[in-house]
Amino acid sequence: MNSLSTETLADLIDKRYRCLIQLRDLGRKQAHLIEAGEINALLRLIATKNQLIAALQAIEKGLSPFHQQDPEQRTWTSSEVRANCQHQAEACQQLLEEVMALERSNEKQMTTRRDKVASQLQAAQAASSARGAYQAHQKTLPQGPHQSSSSPATSSTTTLQGQQLDLQSDV
Repeated sequence: MNSLSTETLADLIDKRYRCLIQLRDLGRKQAHLIEAGEINALLRLIATKNQLIAALQAIEKGLSPFHQQDPEQRTWTSSEVRANCQHQAEACQQLLEEVMALERSNEKQMTTRRDKVASQLQAAQAASSARGAYQAHQKTLPQGPHQSSSSPATSSTTTLQGQQLDLQSDV
């Protein structure tokens, strides 16, 4: 191996490291946006993450020829450059694990939030359906002076433990 190859390797490792740092930071920000329910900002962030993931894939493609080499056979300009590259490669592995953990956590948080919103929508739909059915029923009841105001079943108001309830309200 010549020094240009190891320079290329060191450059790709550095790019991978910087890309993973950005993905980690965006993953942390994503968690905050999910919690805050800021969907528009979350969608923009995910678009940015997708661009970084594409860049990371291109970097990995550039690194693939180096995976088949024996690291001991590479010629480095200095032992310090080699040690720095090795250290950065190890840091990349830790960052990748952190990014993946954030992704799993964010996915779980999004699923929980989605389920909560779905439950709220179901409750609102049920309340709306009940209200609509009640209003439809009220329209079928006879209106006017022939109604007996003494019968709680046909009265528009009724008393329950000292409280007067208006059964005609839209609430």
